[in-house]
Amino acid sequence: MTGGKGVTAFERIEWRPDRMLLGDVVFRLQGRANDDWELGEECLVFYKGRRLVDQYADFFSRHPDLCTDNLLELGIFGGGSMAFWLECLRPRKHVGVDIKNQSDTAYFRRFVAERAAGGRIKTYWGTSQDDVPALLRIVRQEFEGPLDLVIDDASHFYEPTLASFEALFPLVRPGGLYIIEDWAWAHWREVDLTSARFLDRAAQLTTLVAELVAATGTDRGLITRVEVRHGFTVVERGPGRLASGTFRLADHIYWRPGQARRDLLRRLRRAGREMFGRRARR
Repeated sequence: MTGGKGVTAFERIEWRPDRMLLGDVVFRLQGRANDDWELGEECLVFYKGRRLVDQYADFFSRHPDLCTDNLLELGIFGGGSMAFWLECLRPRKHVGVDIKNQSDTAYFRRFVAERAAGGRIKTYWGTSQDDVPALLRIVRQEFEGPLDLVIDDASHFYEPTLASFEALFPLVRPGGLYIIEDWAWAHWREVDLTSARFLDRAAQLTTLVAELVAATGTDRGLITRVEVRHGFTVVERGPGRLASGTFRLADHIYWRPGQARRDLLRRLRRAGREMFGRRARR
């Protein structure tokens, strides 16, 4: 078990106006980026703020015996989050996937060489989270045994997030966790996304969370619990058997007449359009 070490690591975090420090590892807070940065590329870019990290610290402190040996992360940007989770959760194997066509930064490569040698960390760039064959191939090649934890910090849109969930959730061990980050972005007042590109997607991750709750109530073997926090939603895998490659969340949700999924989608999308319309008129 590695979870107990994670609490200690969270407690070692040092916050400064434009950076977070974990021992001698420097994380540049991208949300606080400014022109006064003096370290150049000698850092790891970090897209998580203190409020989100504090939520994670509280969550993992409540589960000190959680096993996180096999960790798969979707959406790793420059690798900063991988370094963060390695320090906090101490997985034995940590694989990260990102859609960007780039390579590991020099600072990240040095971090891996010093703290995670021997193939403990592996990155896959240029891989979309909804490329199901690629995801299944990566898991098969990189992990021995089932996944203990999946963290999805990738697109934050409904369709690709659902595709990843349906591909990977059967590969999570019973009692393991699947975390969807930033599920509530459409409801955050500080987010101003009024372009047409986002209108149809305004509340769709909210829809996915609603479907996960509905599946929890429908199929007792699929999901043991769903824990919703401001910054992320945690889904605990139930004891039921799931077939990799054929699992569909919709098959595990029972809708009574008048509760059709399309009606739920229509209501949530309408609410999203109205919400974004109000923002645009301000």
